Amino acid sequence: MEDQSNSDGNMNVSQSSSSSINSLDQIYPSLEPFTHPIDTDDDDDNNSQTSSGGTKSSLPPSPSHKKYLFPKKEYVDHLRPEEINWFYQQEGEKKWTPFIGYDSLRIECRYRALAINSSDVSKDIDVKERILVRGGLYEVDVDSKQCIPVYWSGDISNIMRGTWFYDGTWQPLQEGYATQLETEHLAKFMGQKIVDVPSVPGGKGTKPVIHNIKFHEFHIDWNSANEVFLFSESASSKFMRKVTHSFGWQKSGTRLHRAYCYEAIMDDKPPDITHLVFVIHGIGQKMETGSIVKCCRDLRTKVNHLKYKFFPDFDSTNQRAEFLPVEWRSSLKLDGDTVDNITPNKMKGVRNILNSSAMDILYYTSPLYRSEITHSLQSELNRLYKMFCSRHPYFEANRGKVSIIAHSLGSVITYDIITGWNPLKMYDQFVTSVINEERQQPCGSDELIAELDKARRRVNELEASVREKQKSTPMLNFTIENLFCLGSPLAVFLALRGMRPKGTGTQEHIIPSSVCKRLFNIYHPSDPVAYRLEPLVLKHYATIMPLPIHHYNSPKKVPYVKLTRRAYAALKTMSEEQINNKSLKIEEVSDPYDKCDSDSASEKTSSQSSKKFSFSKWLSGRKSKDEEALSAELKMLQKFDNEAQKLQVEYLDPKDIDKTEMEYRLDYQLKERSLENSYMSLLTSHTSYWSNKDIALFILTHLHPHLQEQNE
Repeated sequence: MEDQSNSDGNMNVSQSSSSSINSLDQIYPSLEPFTHPIDTDDDDDNNSQTSSGGTKSSLPPSPSHKKYLFPKKEYVDHLRPEEINWFYQQEGEKKWTPFIGYDSLRIECRYRALAINSSDVSKDIDVKERILVRGGLYEVDVDSKQCIPVYWSGDISNIMRGTWFYDGTWQPLQEGYATQLETEHLAKFMGQKIVDVPSVPGGKGTKPVIHNIKFHEFHIDWNSANEVFLFSESASSKFMRKVTHSFGWQKSGTRLHRAYCYEAIMDDKPPDITHLVFVIHGIGQKMETGSIVKCCRDLRTKVNHLKYKFFPDFDSTNQRAEFLPVEWRSSLKLDGDTVDNITPNKMKGVRNILNSSAMDILYYTSPLYRSEITHSLQSELNRLYKMFCSRHPYFEANRGKVSIIAHSLGSVITYDIITGWNPLKMYDQFVTSVINEERQQPCGSDELIAELDKARRRVNELEASVREKQKSTPMLNFTIENLFCLGSPLAVFLALRGMRPKGTGTQEHIIPSSVCKRLFNIYHPSDPVAYRLEPLVLKHYATIMPLPIHHYNSPKKVPYVKLTRRAYAALKTMSEEQINNKSLKIEEVSDPYDKCDSDSASEKTSSQSSKKFSFSKWLSGRKSKDEEALSAELKMLQKFDNEAQKLQVEYLDPKDIDKTEMEYRLDYQLKERSLENSYMSLLTSHTSYWSNKDIALFILTHLHPHLQEQNE
């Protein structure tokens, strides 16, 4: 293997006898590509001499634009590290995904270091150290050939060294077969001249077969050093070959290519991470452990897809946001199996689903388990941040930013951690207010006030002793740039805690900007769990529409800061006579923001009249003499229907709207699709945020606000 590595380290056949190559040269034979002129016809010896003479280097373009980093080979030789590419395969997938050039080169060099097993190499390289790959989210153990996630468990991928590839798909041939194929190829054609041969549609070489190797499932024919074809030995393939042969057609196979279609370069790497985003799950994680990892991967994939689609030059800005899943529920025991033991057996499946999902809300509102849940999420966030910074020491030095995306109940827990909210404080405020009211009453009992004061002092003493015994909850080790709440019930939690509008128009009333600069409340209009935040800041914003989230594919996307506020649907009461004497007409309000999404879109009609079908009126038209004998339930239905018809929908006049505006808008609403069923969305909307491209683009353009101007 050492002799093979020596040959790999040489860049020309004439150099194979060079005698002064140390071990590191064997591992890193050609990882100095940028010291060689790219566009030259000289051989490798001349390149080396020119490089040592101080010729100005030229950086190669991206692998997607240039196939060969070095002058194309003229003779068959050992493959260089740049010609080999490593692949990984996700669990459950059949396709192998190539590592980027930067990752592939480092894996290949570690692979060769393990093969050499030289004492000189061991002094300079820790061959057992794992290699950080895939943007820093995974690490590769070359010895076991596995790709392992750094920040979460599971999700382990197999890796494979690619040397021979199928034509068209460029998927690697299985490594065991490829190794035998490479050995046969070098033994037969080493040093022979390579002649370019165009692909033949029939899948057969232009020359006679000069070499052959057979395996159990297929056999491989060589027509020349550059014409290698694989023919399947399966029964179906043999039958088809007999049929085609009977018609006089030539047998066809799949052409194989030696070396990957693009040569790996060290510059093929993503920018350093400048923005770290934690993705926090809500309820239901116990029911499907690890689902937040998949949700985070879906969101990351959508964001990257849209980034390259709409902002192809974004990487040149040397900015990158990375998403890390945060799993806080799986490690909690809480009540153990007590709830499961008291669950009735009838409809056990449905009850178990509720116990694994909705029960988390009850746990969090319980004073017994709330602190345990909060501490779990806090500890996990701090652990992940510390681990991330240890692997990316430049992040804090470059003042990297941290944001949080929290779903459902996770947003409430995150909010309480950030603000330090504690139910004991609210209870203390309530007791204090009761004591003060009792003092102010002239007829208040002195004995009662004395007893309250005594009880208050005793409570304070107990609280102080508990704080001394309990370990203080650690605060977050970082400041938060943005908090994105998806399908969040935070507003209703705050309302039940006594929060009321104060008319300041800033988010300071909800969350101080010193701990979180921006807060975004994103929700689907049919999500039954989501609530609005803006009316808790300014009451009249209950009549102001939330800002609509642009469709990702809209030709025109006005920056959100430039969108003007619009009046939401107001409720206007009509008299009983108007209802009884004429048909009630209900305005069908069109979304005033729709015109922002298309340059050519015409102005939509603000309202269209249509008759509303009334079940109770239809019944009343068919009433008979015994009308008074109607059941109580039917009368109640008729009453509710009449009351509902008193409501007419219309826009408020702008002059009737309070002029106080929010400093920054908080509520952002997804648009319902034209064929979307609201009742079906009621069931699916709460879990649909992760794969939504509209949300992915929204998050991308707010993590990097300058992109909104480019996207306009």
